[in-house]
Parts: sequence; C-alpha cells; structure tokens
Amino acid sequence: FSLLAKRRPRRQLRFGAMAALRFLSLCLLCSTGIFEGTAADDAFKWPSNALGQRTPELVKAGKHAARWIACEVCEERVLSMFPKSGDGDSIDHFVEGDQLADALGDAKTLCSMRPLAQLFRSRRLEVSTQPDGSAVLQKVEQPPFYEEINTSDLAFHWKSFALQHACTETFRRDGDVIAQAVVKEYHARSEEDGAQPRIVSAVKAACRIAKTCRSLRAKEAR
Repeated sequence: FSLLAKRRPRRQLRFGAMAALRFLSLCLLCSTGIFEGTAADDAFKWPSNALGQRTPELVKAGKHAARWIACEVCEERVLSMFPKSGDGDSIDHFVEGDQLADALGDAKTLCSMRPLAQLFRSRRLEVSTQPDGSAVLQKVEQPPFYEEINTSDLAFHWKSFALQHACTETFRRDGDVIAQAVVKEYHARSEEDGAQPRIVSAVKAACRIAKTCRSLRAKEAR
C-alpha cells in the first residue's frame, strides 16, 4: 500500500502534463487558423486587380464582391434610367409610364457589361476591396478600369464581373418588385421635397427590398 501511495502523485503529474500539452496544441491550431471557421479564415483573400485568365478563384472573388456591392449597384443602375434633366414633369412622366418596369424586368439587357462599365466609369465608382473581406463602391479621382466585354477566358476582369453579377442577380430575382417599389415610394414622399430628392430616396428604399440587398444587411447585422 505504501508503494501505491507514492506512485499516485507521479501519475497525476504525468496526466496533468499531458493535458496541458494537449491544451497548448489546441490553442496553437486555433491561432494558426487550421480549424475551419476560425478568425484566420474569416477575411476573404482578394486576388490582384489585373486582367488574368478566367479561373474558379477569380470567379469566386467576383461573386464574393458582388454580394457586398449589390445594394449600391442596384441604386446606381436604377437612378441611371431616369431623365437627365431631373425636372419634376419628366420624372413624374417616367414614373407613371411603363419604361421603368420594362427596363428593370429585363435583367439581361439592363446588366449587359458595356453600359455597366460606362456608367460606373462615368460615376468614378470603383470596386474597393477591404482587408476584412468586404467590398464597397468607392468614389475615386480618376475613372476606374472596367472591361466592356469581359467574355474572354484569357483576359478576365473579376471586378467587372462583380458589377455584372451583382446587377444580374438583383434584377433577375426582383426587377419587377423593385420597379413597383420605386413608384410606391416616390408617391409616398412629399412633393415639397422636390422631384430629384424624392426619386433618390425612393430608389434607395426600393433597392433595400431586393433579396441581394436584404442578404447583405442581414450579414452586416451579425
């Protein structure tokens, strides 16, 4: 009995040391991001901005960015449909007509790459990637580059693809809903605010209804 009494503390020490080593190993694995879902994996790794061969990685980057910029792409694309003059009569006429509903209901034409590239270059809005894995449309001093065709497998621009994917997914799913919401939100606002502020506010509210935009707001709330 005396020998057993002497050995127990040594076994406890060995077991305690092994447990401590396992704990330290676990901490090391977590800190290096080996386990899926750890902080090291949270930030998306963005590729370079240059044209390159169309690869699954570049397509994935474009789709990832598209989820972040969908609301802004919706707003810019819808607002670009309105008369440039911005006077009340022309905007009222456009809202009451069928042109807006017809345009937003045709996602393929609305989101073709050439007019998208021209619009976002003229607006000087660049797809700006962030270190935390998010993306935004950022105003820049010089017109950013967007590829107007972007169908080549050898010269693929993933940021142009991000614009087109965000636009296509938004209006393919909810083009008709957005058009109806624009009309409803426009008439819900006071005429004293002026036609231009009313339509800007109405478009922002309408785009928030889109599934792609709701998905982003749910992500931001988490």
